[in-house]
Amino acid sequence: MVNINAQLKTNKVLEVEQLFKEFKNVFAWTYKYLKNIPPKLAQHRIELETTIPLAHQARYRLNPNYATIVK
Repeated sequence: MVNINAQLKTNKVLEVEQLFKEFKNVFAWTYKYLKNIPPKLAQHRIELETTIPLAHQARYRLNPNYATIVK
């Protein structure tokens, strides 16, 4: 499944779909195809400043009406 921006015009969506179909052997469609790629290239990392303290926020109580829904 591929998500395409809903704000694109219909003709652009069709172009993107055609592109994916034409070059489907180029894209990694599952993690199985990423086996030989170094994780450094495939993973997203956020570098944090070590000199800045981390912010801790107090937890909010869950609304009792939603407690039965969220478990």
